[in-house]
Amino acid sequence: MFEYELKLSKRRKSVAIKVTPERVIVSAPFKVCQNSLRQWLETKNNWVQSQQSKLQQLPSKQDPLRTRKLLLFGKTYDVDYSNVQKMVVSHEERRICLPSDLERQQVECRKAIIIFLSSQLTEYLNIKLARFSTAMGCSISSVKVREYKSRWGSCNSKQDLTFNCLLAGAPTEMIDYVIIHELAHCHVLAHNAQFWMLVEKQYGNYKSARKWFNENGKKLMIE
Repeated sequence: MFEYELKLSKRRKSVAIKVTPERVIVSAPFKVCQNSLRQWLETKNNWVQSQQSKLQQLPSKQDPLRTRKLLLFGKTYDVDYSNVQKMVVSHEERRICLPSDLERQQVECRKAIIIFLSSQLTEYLNIKLARFSTAMGCSISSVKVREYKSRWGSCNSKQDLTFNCLLAGAPTEMIDYVIIHELAHCHVLAHNAQFWMLVEKQYGNYKSARKWFNENGKKLMIE
């Protein structure tokens, strides 16, 4: 029988199981019969183990040097190493070729990939910022791309925008959400009701985008 964290609620009418990388959470009605609950959970033992196994197989971060894979705009590209002088990218074949001398140099290989992702994201931002800033009536002072560890973008009171280069790994619709989010800060710096109204006007399903980053954001990080 698997270990789990039990959460009881007076509002809940049924039992639910949530499997996360850290633990198993069982939500149940406040007056649930503990013996019946345990018997039911025993029937779910194989399912829980299956879910835990799937989660263990998912990489918590990208490791292109080991897996030879890299996310770019939500698609997986193969990473190869050969006798090229500089990085070569084929979007049709979804293939990225790096100089062979980087194959055993973790730091230098990572640096080359970060530079590549930054350039890819910059090109995308140049197109989308022009469109969205006009639609939202924003006057941008500057735009920078850098690597963040815990945020996807930022906007200050001077309307200087900064975006996380690792966003280049996300699907384009998710990148658009971050762009709109930061542009909304050009009008309202706080995350208040007025701010979310501005976001929703341009990106109606913004809650699903926030959920996507909560569930998948870590997978965009690079070892």
